[in-house]
Amino acid sequence: MKKIFVWALVAATVGAQAQLIVGNDQSGTATIWMIDVSNGNATALYSSSTSNGKPWGMAADNVNNVLYWNNGSNLYWSSYASLLSGNPTINSVGMTFGTSTVNFVGLGFNPSTGKLLGTRNISTEAVYEIDPGTGAASLLYAYSSTFDFGGLDFDGGNLYGLSDSGTRGLYSIDYVNGSESFIVGYPSNETDIDGLAVGGGKAYFVTDQPGAFYVYNLSTNTFEDFIPSPFTGSATFSAGAWAPGLVPEPATMAMLGLGFAAIASRRRKRS
Repeated sequence: MKKIFVWALVAATVGAQAQLIVGNDQSGTATIWMIDVSNGNATALYSSSTSNGKPWGMAADNVNNVLYWNNGSNLYWSSYASLLSGNPTINSVGMTFGTSTVNFVGLGFNPSTGKLLGTRNISTEAVYEIDPGTGAASLLYAYSSTFDFGGLDFDGGNLYGLSDSGTRGLYSIDYVNGSESFIVGYPSNETDIDGLAVGGGKAYFVTDQPGAFYVYNLSTNTFEDFIPSPFTGSATFSAGAWAPGLVPEPATMAMLGLGFAAIASRRRKRS
């Protein structure tokens, strides 16, 4: 029985796909989840009834294997290894713009600069660059208040945002030259989508309540099958990030499985 279990574990882990990380700020206890996009299975990474478990925005540094998220003006982060340990260390810093404390509703991470990008839905509505070490923000591009970019992510040199106002939908945001390009509208039944993750050629629209997340293929320009939402309550904000590094590579998982098999074999010999 142990042998069957171990090899089932190996097969399951080898088949694991890159991960979508999501969270919301629902009341009571909230959870940051890791979702296997190949099958929709969700695994809890961190749960809390305090603000450090209730993200408004989220971004993944897939170079240094760090997950960032914020609740209002508080920026939190934890290493992938720590999150996978089951008892993560959560670090924090307050975010500021000039001499004032500042809130952000969306986050992305630019690996070229090592800085976070953030958006606000109140004055001044803009794309900001945030130093993750100090929390200090600088304004990069003030876009029209027609937009309400709550969902945000950075992938492949491009910044993407979800706007709940104006023409609702997914946009690419050129914060260097100061422009936005419409990509696709929201599904017809949606008016408020707060979380966004982009990676692997797809954009994941993360809603803030139980139900489903939308998957848009940026190559075929079509929506694909839904991913079930693991959220257990409705919220004001939701967040998403694309973090394939949060799960060990298949070869590593296979070696772990073989290690488990060896341990089980030794135990049988000793019994």
